[in-house]
Amino acid sequence: MTAVATFPATHFGIAPDEVLSVRGLRKTFPGVVALGGVDFSLHRGEVHALLGANGAGKSTLIKIVAGLYQCDGGEIRLNGALVAFGNTAEAARAGISVIYQDFALVPDLSVAENIFLGSEKTAKLGLIDRRATHAEARRLLDLVGAPFPTTAFVSELGSGQRQLVEIAKALRSEAKILILDEPTASLSHAESERLFALVRHLAASGVGIVYVSHRLEEIAPLVQWVTVLRDGLSAGTFPAESLDRSKIIALITGHERHSSRYARETSASDAPAFEVNRLTRTGEFEDVTFTVRRGEVVVITGLVGAGRTELLETLFGLRHAECGEIRLAGKAIAPRTPREAIAAGLALIPEDRRGQGISVVMPVYENIALPILRRFVSRFGLAIGREIAHAEALISRLNIRMPDARTPAGALSGGNQQKVVLAKWLSTDATVLLFDEPTQGVDVAAKDEIYGLIDRLAAQGRAILIVSSDLEEVLAVGDRVLAMRAGRIVAEFDSLTISANRIVEAITHG
Repeated sequence: MTAVATFPATHFGIAPDEVLSVRGLRKTFPGVVALGGVDFSLHRGEVHALLGANGAGKSTLIKIVAGLYQCDGGEIRLNGALVAFGNTAEAARAGISVIYQDFALVPDLSVAENIFLGSEKTAKLGLIDRRATHAEARRLLDLVGAPFPTTAFVSELGSGQRQLVEIAKALRSEAKILILDEPTASLSHAESERLFALVRHLAASGVGIVYVSHRLEEIAPLVQWVTVLRDGLSAGTFPAESLDRSKIIALITGHERHSSRYARETSASDAPAFEVNRLTRTGEFEDVTFTVRRGEVVVITGLVGAGRTELLETLFGLRHAECGEIRLAGKAIAPRTPREAIAAGLALIPEDRRGQGISVVMPVYENIALPILRRFVSRFGLAIGREIAHAEALISRLNIRMPDARTPAGALSGGNQQKVVLAKWLSTDATVLLFDEPTQGVDVAAKDEIYGLIDRLAAQGRAILIVSSDLEEVLAVGDRVLAMRAGRIVAEFDSLTISANRIVEAITHG
């Protein structure tokens, strides 16, 4: 194990009160050593980043601390006392709250009902005290700066608002330790800034915060300490001020990365492969016109609510345009369903990979075979052996880390789940690939692999259309960039004129 760099907690003016101590933590699953002896500590009032590649052991560590998993070895101490949680309820009673990337909220219940779900406020005779529930929910929402009513249904809220509900739930139980797993993955810039202010406020009030993120630009201004996991081991704990981006990437991947920009040579032809002309869907986007050539990567970027995802879903037949035209290889198409879009040669890698990209309960080989299931039908039913062989070829090609092709997709890390979604669509004969936030919640190493795959797909002559809010990604992968604001394409940049300042100006001011 790599030696852990240690420094006095008072270095950053933090009280030397250790609220969480993990020593030699071990956890194995069939065929996988998830944690091989990890050390981690957290002090009161500290914001401590936990970084690592997908599969490095971050999620396993969090789930053990939260009582979802039990460790095979090592120890956990809270305020110096040895603990061993048998379930998440025990951990919550001890003051540990986790806000996962996939929110644990019930859409058809109100905000107040969600906040107190499982810990309902009751009056006499055991009946729920609705007045007290909403009053206390209002107090908690005010603490996190949430202006929406307690009576609103969660289904009516945006991602940023739902996250505030999750944090209010954590404050309900007076959490001493708050763990945030990829908290800004689906937030706009403004929502992220509000979250950062709230994190600083909670830390100042004495809450110890573990912050898991793949967005390295968030680390420096927000956290005091950084712990990096690699392959289930501790790669080190460092003061945030001692690390720059290149050092963090080297620690995460185990090797130096010489450039933060992904360089590739365009292989685009002159002939347009995919054309969109004056496409309109009232209230979402209007008069959208662009082309993508064979072998070209075009990126659409913009703020949340600009209409980017709605545009992709319309191209794929999930929504229907009111007017406009779509042409594929010169031929007009008007897909009314995803089935028609797939038949025409389109594939959509969606933003919500767990909700729309894969079935988490199905094995990986079945997920990969879904779009082409007819190929595996024999006289006696599905030829499972052929399905598995097909999946294994793609698993090897995309370097998907898992015990075997029968592993449930939900058991994989986020980056490997995304690769399964990619493998599924690479099984088809799609000539136009639509990517919606292709590396959201994906670590640095997996990003490079996905960028390399996009490069190879473009080199094969496929047309690539990407929606991305990651500015570094926009600058890295696009042959051309289309800036979208309020449902309209407001600017276009080619590889020679792309710059961060010009893109930000376009998407914020048009």
